[in-house]
Order: sequence, then C-alpha cells, then structure tokens
Amino acid sequence: MAKVILLVNANPGLEITQFISSLEEDEIIALYVSGNYPEVDEKIINNSKVCKDRIFLAADLKDKNHINWLKSKNIDVLITVYWPYLLKEDIFRLAKKTVNFHPAMLPVNRGWYPHVYSLIDNSVSGVTLHAIDKNADTGPIWVQKEVSIIPTDTAKTIYLRLQKEIVTLFKENWNLIKNDIIKPVKQVEDNAVYHAKNEINGLDRINLSKVQTIRETINFLRARSFGDLGFSHYEDDGKEIYINLRLSLDMDMNKEKNEDR
Repeated sequence: MAKVILLVNANPGLEITQFISSLEEDEIIALYVSGNYPEVDEKIINNSKVCKDRIFLAADLKDKNHINWLKSKNIDVLITVYWPYLLKEDIFRLAKKTVNFHPAMLPVNRGWYPHVYSLIDNSVSGVTLHAIDKNADTGPIWVQKEVSIIPTDTAKTIYLRLQKEIVTLFKENWNLIKNDIIKPVKQVEDNAVYHAKNEINGLDRINLSKVQTIRETINFLRARSFGDLGFSHYEDDGKEIYINLRLSLDMDMNKEKNEDR
C-alpha cells in the first residue's frame, strides 16, 4: 500500500484523485487544492471521494503544525498534478518519492505554457512524469511520451490532448513507479529550455512590420488561439483588433457556413 499526498488542480487533478481513490491498496493521506480557482477546487472536492477532513488548501502547507502532522504519516509518494506553485524542499522531502505532471517533453519547454511554445517554435511536444527537486521541472524523469502536433491544432486542442495523454501515462505507470520497478533518469541539461510565466505577455502584440514566413505567422496565431478566445492583437485606426484562428480539414467550416445560409 502506498500512502499518498496529492496536490491537484484542473481536470487532470480530479481524474488522478479519483483514480488513486479507486485503488484499495493505496491511501490518500491528504488532498490539497490551490485555493486560486474556486470553481475548479469545488469540482475536485465534490467529486474526489476523499474525506473532507483530509482536504486542505495550499496555504495549509505553510503551517508548522500541519507539516508536523504530515511528517508523522510516513508518506510514500507526493504527487503534484498541474500544481501552480513551486514546492519548498521541506514539503517535497516529506515523501520517499515524488511525481510531478508536466505537459512537455522535458527538458524542452520547462516552465509555463509549453503547448504554446511547441506551436510557435515547432519544438517537440509531449508529456512527462518527473521527480520533484528545488527548481522548476528539472527533476529526474520517471517516464515520458511524445505527442505529435497535427496541422489543425490550436493552443486549446493540443492543451486538452496533452491533459488526456498525461493522465493515461500516469495510470499506465503508477504501479511501476510506486513499486520501484522503474527508476527516474536525470535530465540532459544540454537540451533544456525554460519559459517564465510572464514571458508570454510579450507575445500577443503583433508587429505588422515584422518580416516572417506565412508558416511562422500561422504557428504564432494558432498558438494564441484558445477556443473562442484569441489573444493575438494589433492596432488599426486607434483600435485593438484581436485574431482567433480556426483551422479545419476537408472544408468543414465551409460546410457549416453553407448550412447556416
């Protein structure tokens, strides 16, 4: 049996919580939600099947009494799923082993919004389960899988597909990880790329005078198109114009347009 701490966010966090909860041989000692996204947190709490007295907020990890309680539980595995914060060493050292979910083919695209940068610079896309250390996404890799970007992908479609793939990857390898059948492998630093959270802020303003290929323009626009949201924008006649790119095969959009006539 594995005693587990879960720090979770987003739909993958809910899925992994439900998966661990369904395993009779494992026990969730504590479940943490971020506290930043009330609707997401509520969905996780209400559908997790974890006792309410074992559900906590991220802020509780700053409480010394709470940490001492965790230390007394002899934790086997600490798992972070789309967790928005870096953990301090005294937290991730509470467990014998750790697993973090990162939607990229580490060491490429460490940090924030890896799906965006895979689209922009055509870097390899994928998902990685890795051990946690004191830096962002630098820990040894348990397992990873490349996920191809298809011609019609936008930021939203690849983002959702990466979520699905990383949940599946964890479910397929959980027994191997917790039972020490596989060992984490150190990352190759020569290939490392890191993107800070605020780096994306400088992407969205379009320079209409910039010279680039049509391919580069398409990749940039689809990287900043997320469903009904378009983040790329430029100024024309004193107004901000936003672009949301839709991509389709077999003239699907034209069919929809004809049906609307």
